[in-house]
Amino acid sequence: NTAARALKTNKTNNLGVLFCDDAQSGLTHTYFSSVLEGFRKAAEDKDYDITFISNNQTTHNLSYYERCRSRGVDGIVIACVSFDTPQIQEILNGNIPVVTIDRVFDTCTSIVSDNARGMHDLVEYAISMGHKKIAYVHGKPSAVTETRLESYYGCLKAHGIEARAEYVVEGDYLDYKACYDRTIELLNLKDRPTCIIYPDDLACIGGTNAIRSMGLSIPDDISVMGYDGAQIGQAISPRF
Repeated sequence: NTAARALKTNKTNNLGVLFCDDAQSGLTHTYFSSVLEGFRKAAEDKDYDITFISNNQTTHNLSYYERCRSRGVDGIVIACVSFDTPQIQEILNGNIPVVTIDRVFDTCTSIVSDNARGMHDLVEYAISMGHKKIAYVHGKPSAVTETRLESYYGCLKAHGIEARAEYVVEGDYLDYKACYDRTIELLNLKDRPTCIIYPDDLACIGGTNAIRSMGLSIPDDISVMGYDGAQIGQAISPRF
């Protein structure tokens, strides 16, 4: 009996997952879906169940932390949320073990991707292909965005390439429409870039559509690069 075991051991073998991205993509998120699937498999291997913590407060006016406590979860995984909100801070300062994804805190374990190295490798490759006019359509402000921007500027500086302000524009993660619009703006510059880096592969698709809408060819007229290496990027032409 699961309930009886929980009372005796003070463990439920249940882990809470808090995931709510701005794009409302849920489990279809092109990046975090694979991360969460890996988490699910690892949890099952250790005989743990997973409970997704929703923000539906229509019936119970409970915070995220109170919902986690009411479900008796043994730990919480937090991904793709606004970490500075009071509800998330309540979880981080609570007494339930927490693991954050792609955000570092002193009070809990964090799993992070190497965004600095990833961006560095992209810019290095673009330079190795002869590009010096490298634009970057980045995501909205976040710790990930800041790290990637620092790496972008640092790599250009190391090669003695000017970081031009008009080449760095804000789109958004997974927002192909916003990145489509930013790409049109870049292509309309008097001295347009020869290569554009996008914050993820879905955003890159928006960029490629914008480039083609202006009658330009990829990569003959302009090159594109998408961050993340999502499977969708390998299924279209040209691949990225």
